[in-house]
Amino acid sequence: MSSKTLHCGELIKRINDIIEKKANNNLNKEDITVSQFKMLIRLNETSDGSFTLKELEKYFGVAQSTIAGIASRLEKKQLVYGYTDSADRRIKHIKITDAGRAMCINARISMEENERHLLSVLTEDEQHRLHELLYKIYNAIR
Repeated sequence: MSSKTLHCGELIKRINDIIEKKANNNLNKEDITVSQFKMLIRLNETSDGSFTLKELEKYFGVAQSTIAGIASRLEKKQLVYGYTDSADRRIKHIKITDAGRAMCINARISMEENERHLLSVLTEDEQHRLHELLYKIYNAIR
């Protein structure tokens, strides 16, 4: 099948599927899923490494039960820990551990290597232009 027969949306989806499969394969070596890694990255981006489950639910746009499940699996792996809010015991916070931060560093290095490999067929100028165009599309549809 020629690339000319696939619409841009289908090409983007297929590329995303391949990237996600490779990411899952790499993260499986670390016994972590892409969803779990995304939560770790989000927690790692904050100064105190903490969010409430409600904030994570809103950020990722998924059900509270989904976020709670991901957090629970990360807690079992000692990559995060959960605690209740001292002012309101109904609110649960999730905080990244030092092991979780180390996982972010290792996984990020692997993902950057994969992206370099993915983009290696393009010149530096083409890579820059692709990035600009993808952002343009992303900003237009969100």
